[in-house]
Amino acid sequence: MKKILILTVTAGGGHNACARGMKNKLESIGNAEVKIVDLLKSYSTKLNVWTVDQGYALAVDKLLPLYNAFYEHYKNADSEKRYSCSAQNVALSTLNGLMGEILEFRPDVIYCTHFYGAIAITDLRLIYDIPCKCIVSNLDYVNSPFWEAGVGIDYFSIPNEDFIEECISEGYKREQLLPIGLPVDERTLQVVNKAEAREKLGLEPDVFTVMVMFGGGYWNGGFRIFKWLVNALAGRRAQIIMINGKNEKSYRKISKMKFKNGLSVLNVGFTNDVPLYLSAADIILNKFGGTSVTEMLNKSLPMLVTEKLAAQEKHNLIYMKKKGVALSFRNGKQLKQKISYLSENPDELEKMSARMQSLRKNAIEELARFILAQPNADYSELTAQNIELNTVRKKAEKALKQADKNSRKNRK
Repeated sequence: MKKILILTVTAGGGHNACARGMKNKLESIGNAEVKIVDLLKSYSTKLNVWTVDQGYALAVDKLLPLYNAFYEHYKNADSEKRYSCSAQNVALSTLNGLMGEILEFRPDVIYCTHFYGAIAITDLRLIYDIPCKCIVSNLDYVNSPFWEAGVGIDYFSIPNEDFIEECISEGYKREQLLPIGLPVDERTLQVVNKAEAREKLGLEPDVFTVMVMFGGGYWNGGFRIFKWLVNALAGRRAQIIMINGKNEKSYRKISKMKFKNGLSVLNVGFTNDVPLYLSAADIILNKFGGTSVTEMLNKSLPMLVTEKLAAQEKHNLIYMKKKGVALSFRNGKQLKQKISYLSENPDELEKMSARMQSLRKNAIEELARFILAQPNADYSELTAQNIELNTVRKKAEKALKQADKNSRKNRK
């Protein structure tokens, strides 16, 4: 039986959803024992857990310009300073506990859904020969800050071949890179007839349908954009699918609203049937996290995106606009213009959908089979060292200082 340890981090829903999806896939296609561990919640401090999750939520909701400025600063930092970057303190805080987990569980493969997992394994490998393979997924269409500090893993799964050169510039080797896409819900790849999906949902079969989905993100602007959309569709015969997710306040507000003749609204709270709703839409308005974007691509669903985004989502948007599969808006006036154009030019929607075909990938299937194909790990040499877990972090700190010193010498 293959033993696989999945390391995730709660920083938005995408990382944990990817971890759960990969666990389910591995167990369904192979003889595997899979364990998911939230790296920070299990091994780090409460302050680090709060900062990465709730602190991030606060930053993108209330302090977005400041968050984006810090993001761009760190993204443009010298990649050769990987051993002393600011993310190292958080990764170091997990090492004692993570090493204990590795020695107890003895995984054949460690799979990570966040760069903190990649950094932690890289740091451990500075002091110990970790025998299992480590594979990490990038869940955005950009290399966010600090990926350069995770070069000590075995394989880095990236969106596609467009990102190879950027990864190499940050210190990865070509043989580490797996350009196979983002592992998301396979149901988004299933072809569902639009008319059939609308019939299941009680929608009109031949009416322009816009889906809105903001409930999974750290941002409270979804309801305002919904109202902009209602105004943009005034006087048109149209349908809106509003997915509120866990935003119960938005759901209650919309439930009390009255809409003019010609416009109908399907108001939805939390649902596990997102792929079905996607199949029923002509276009989607959403935020732009990498996993959500991939689900849209897999459904060949054109995207209309707010420009009020966290920096990594802005980079996702820039990439998708270059590929011709997304449009954006800054305010209600621009939203109305874009909606009018798309509703009156269905051929443009068809062109956007067609451009998505080359970007669609069944990454979760390919990556799961790659994980299961890795060799079994031999822990005899590692366990023979009788490692004292409370000293792991200190040893790693010392090794990082030496690695940083060596890196500075090489740069001179």
